[in-house]
Amino acid sequence: MGNLRPTLYFILLSGTLLVVDVTFSTFYILISGNSSSVLQTFALSFLFLVIINISVGLLLFKDIRKQEAGINTDQGDLASHIQKFPAKNAIWVFILTLIYTLCSISIGNFLLETAEPAEGMLSVLYGAALWFALLYAFQFALYAYFIGMAVSIHTRSWFNRQHKLEIPSGSSFLVLRLLMGMFAIIIIPSSLILTDVWFFEDVRKLQGLSTKQAILLDVLSVLVAATVSVFFICRSITIPLQNIRNAMEQTSSGSNSARALVLTDDEIGVVADSFNNMMGKINERKFIAETFGRYVPESVAASIIENKGEYKPQYRLATILYTDIVGFTSLCETLEPDEIASLLNEYFALLSAIINQHGGIINQFQGDAMLITYNVPAMDENHADNALLTAVEIQQTLSDHIFRSRFKMPTRIGINTGKVFAGIVGGQERLNYTVHGDAVNIAARLENLNKEYNTSILLSKATKLLLGENTREQIQLTPMGKLNVRGKTNDIRVFTASNAAMGC
Repeated sequence: MGNLRPTLYFILLSGTLLVVDVTFSTFYILISGNSSSVLQTFALSFLFLVIINISVGLLLFKDIRKQEAGINTDQGDLASHIQKFPAKNAIWVFILTLIYTLCSISIGNFLLETAEPAEGMLSVLYGAALWFALLYAFQFALYAYFIGMAVSIHTRSWFNRQHKLEIPSGSSFLVLRLLMGMFAIIIIPSSLILTDVWFFEDVRKLQGLSTKQAILLDVLSVLVAATVSVFFICRSITIPLQNIRNAMEQTSSGSNSARALVLTDDEIGVVADSFNNMMGKINERKFIAETFGRYVPESVAASIIENKGEYKPQYRLATILYTDIVGFTSLCETLEPDEIASLLNEYFALLSAIINQHGGIINQFQGDAMLITYNVPAMDENHADNALLTAVEIQQTLSDHIFRSRFKMPTRIGINTGKVFAGIVGGQERLNYTVHGDAVNIAARLENLNKEYNTSILLSKATKLLLGENTREQIQLTPMGKLNVRGKTNDIRVFTASNAAMGC
């Protein structure tokens, strides 16, 4: 059913009008025993409710059929036609059913062949005929409106699947549809039963029905009409709601592309549209955060976006890892600029994966050097351990990796722990997130001292003191004594992770 073209779906549902009418007529024949005009009744019903109804209905549907065939796929025109179709279909079916019912009554259908109304009953008989015709027409018009709603929902869904068109919500109200359902299920059936009891007992006798039989006929007809109406009313509400629920479940499962189709022109359609707008803003915000996060740490980007451009500075204990490629300046002398960029991109991509795995945050790229922070801006209780584990894994990885199938690129690493200031600095036109403090400078100095002591990883005593027992057992640290660090008055106790210890 879901893959049926809208035109075929409309024809199929419109044919149910005949089924409902034939059911009503069958109830009358079985209860009254009047079968004198069965063929005439069914033939008239088929003529009006199938041939004429579907023919004119297809004319009402012609603009949608053109777009269905791809002749015109203007979204604005399509939206207008779909939004107006349920009301147009209801008005047309009301007129058709009123004419059909009056014609059927005027040629004597549903009257006994022997029925001879008294002279004083003619006005009552005509009034009854008009009353029943109006009730019947209203009942079928409401039914046709719900058919139109079902066709509208199906059409919106079909055009979305086939042409990726999304029809916006109109300005209808769900309460109006519920009121129409109340008329179809309660008001019209109650009016029919009350008039049979109080006004048209003699008219029913001319149809071969006692008052009890007339009420039984009314009740059976009500059950059929109510069942059909409730079915379509429920579907017009549950299908759009289920569609929104599915979109929400996709979102909760991690999908960023979930969308709720706008299937109705009421508040449910507005909710679906609002959900899509919300998802659009969330995705836009996420895109900005992810894009921004490629230039500054993601947690910083998220905080800046959350606080509308402001970032609260942090002052806390952190571990700093500073790394620089050995001999990269000499290497660059033999390469073209594009080769240098390609080589650095491969190098940074390789190291970034390791750094991210251990919770490090790349604060800055400085030529071929990197400044990585732990415990700032994101909290990390094991920041010293993670920094050393990062350094060891980097050295292990670089020992075997050949860049561009030509180059080995060893690196030197300095690690230090201390209080740092992390925040946004710069002028009004350009800002930058960075970390400042003596701890940062010492890490950079330790990286450079690797040249003098022919080591690849140097860390300060401040970092060693914070290492956990597991890390101490895993990685052997060799004391290098007190080293003089340029710019520092006092010497610093320094340790190296020896090559033999890096088989962890």
